[in-house]
Amino acid sequence: MLRGGRLIVKVDFYIDMRHSTAILALLCVPLMTAGCSRVIVQADNPASVSSDGYRQVFEATVEVLRDQGFTIDRRDYRFGVITTLPVGSPNVFEVWNAQNTTGQQAVESTLASEQRRVKVSITAPGSPGASPGQPGRDDGADGADPGTGYMLEVQVVLERRQIPTRRMAGSARRNVFSNLAAPPKDLVARGVTGNYWEPVGRDPYLEARLIQQITERAGTIR
Repeated sequence: MLRGGRLIVKVDFYIDMRHSTAILALLCVPLMTAGCSRVIVQADNPASVSSDGYRQVFEATVEVLRDQGFTIDRRDYRFGVITTLPVGSPNVFEVWNAQNTTGQQAVESTLASEQRRVKVSITAPGSPGASPGQPGRDDGADGADPGTGYMLEVQVVLERRQIPTRRMAGSARRNVFSNLAAPPKDLVARGVTGNYWEPVGRDPYLEARLIQQITERAGTIR
């Protein structure tokens, strides 16, 4: 369009409101990521636990996970296993939520739906699947040698939501994203009929923080 002898180009661009948070996050990244970054903790994983501290470590694990907002799914004292239900990862604006450690993690969980689940194992070294302790016993007599103790391992699995019916639209005048009526045939042939959560890796930063918090909390339990 000509106006006052100048060529004016007007581009209309529509964004689906469901994705407005992600677009806004990109615009605010330089301001927000500093607030999302936290001190990176260095801790051995797995970490050594004394043979007489099994009960304290087990109880501390349950307390720390609950403090971090996780819901306990499995609590097996005999086999030394504690697992949680998945918890959604906070976006870049939820700076009060301590799950993300780096600004990059905060941005990734804003641009995609992500969740974390935790598994904690307290096992005797060199004895996969061994029973660390019996309920009511503080010494873990069924597993650890008094001279070696136990190994405390924390696994934080990061999962990302996959939406097979979503695709990029081909026109700048339409929504950025559009939805298919059904998943593509090649996915259906592989058994994918709807949305699903896919493991994309582990979170070593949160694992180290949990290890540190569990061992510190265990020292306060008598």
